[in-house]
Amino acid sequence: MEIIFIRHSKTEIDPQVPISNWGLSEEGVELAKRLSTHESVQQLDVLYTSFQTKALETAVLLAKPNGIPIKTDGGLTEVSSFTGPFEPNFEKYEQGVKDYYAKKIERISNGESIDEAVERFNRTLLNIVAAEQGKNKIGIITHANIVTLFSSQYRTINCYATHMAIKQPDIAIFEWENKKFRAFFGEII
Repeated sequence: MEIIFIRHSKTEIDPQVPISNWGLSEEGVELAKRLSTHESVQQLDVLYTSFQTKALETAVLLAKPNGIPIKTDGGLTEVSSFTGPFEPNFEKYEQGVKDYYAKKIERISNGESIDEAVERFNRTLLNIVAAEQGKNKIGIITHANIVTLFSSQYRTINCYATHMAIKQPDIAIFEWENKKFRAFFGEII
């Protein structure tokens, strides 16, 4: 079984709207439509997404033209440390992210610790895989921070650099049985 991790498409940043409710930008809609023609997407048996607007919108744009069923799971959401109030000062935001990944701070805005987030995401993936036995390719619309932390369990990466390098959208292919990436973010699209 392959898990196709898909980072949601490009987001419309709106400081007046909670981060978890941000939708796709016009460019993000076009990028998701283009991604829907990608072979890795067209071959999906099912597509799971978090409840965050940007992930849901990406899922619909990928699934609809390909007739892929969509399922939601709240356990796929972004690390809650990154869904709090918008930080308009990029340098301050960037330093917080670096400190979080370096474990200099345990939480941002009273959100999840790294260990809590990874445990939640791992448990969610186990449940999805158990529910989808017999399927060959499961798509997971995901978010940069949580998929970076997940990836660091199976690949030696610099978490901050990886988080910053994952595009909107982007794809990685994970071989579930072997617990290794066949293709990583930035290598496919």
